Amino acid sequence: MQSVVAIRPMAQPKRHLTKVFKALSDGTRQEILRLLEGNQRTVGEIVGNFSLSQPTISRHLSVLKEADLVVDQRQGQNVIYRLNDETLSASMRTFFGQFRSCQHSLR
Repeated sequence: MQSVVAIRPMAQPKRHLTKVFKALSDGTRQEILRLLEGNQRTVGEIVGNFSLSQPTISRHLSVLKEADLVVDQRQGQNVIYRLNDETLSASMRTFFGQFRSCQHSLR
């Protein structure tokens, strides 16, 4: 007889938080997020702020998109990226809210 393994309800949010922190672990991706705060930008505009190739920036954007930290929208031939403020804020509240020492600061 096979046993059934129950999936804990927190498994999905923890997996998402892992993606978020992986995305945030790279300095270039952190800088991309800062560039996108309050300003939508095309890939070309983002590349113009770095001494990295367009394919390298596109890979960074892919990691950020996978973590749902950026959202893209096609406008003609351009892809416009913007910061997903809601996901960034919710992820930080979820993670840091686990710690009593941070709970007061999050109110």
